[in-house]
Amino acid sequence: MTLPLDSILTALSALQAQPLSIIRLSESISPTTIENPNARTSDISNSVLTTEDPSQPTPASLAADLSHYRDLFSKLRFSYLEQVTKEKFLRAIVGDPPLIVDNAENVELEKQLGEIKVVLKMQKEGVQRLVEELEARGRELVR
Repeated sequence: MTLPLDSILTALSALQAQPLSIIRLSESISPTTIENPNARTSDISNSVLTTEDPSQPTPASLAADLSHYRDLFSKLRFSYLEQVTKEKFLRAIVGDPPLIVDNAENVELEKQLGEIKVVLKMQKEGVQRLVEELEARGRELVR
């Protein structure tokens, strides 16, 4: 079953003429239609009732958004690390020859990990201080 080259080229050029859109592609999969493709469906502030203009976020809705997205990114990071670890493990045991790690190598790696964790903790504390300073400056600018 071979197709003529001309028909393949015309089909490809027709596909390239249409702009690619994930939302348009998902319409063929999803049974529901999306009324506003620019609206974020995971935005927790949409569920927060505001008496003011809904297009203007309130500090409470921004704090809820921040907490929501922190949780999402934390779960995403955990899932990513879990998948990478599984892949490394599978590659190690399936490789030719299989990678075998002895206790001395584990002790050395744990020592390096401890040092890296100390540096990371210091960096996180620095970022936390910077975030607190920026939040304080933001509150001052609002006044």
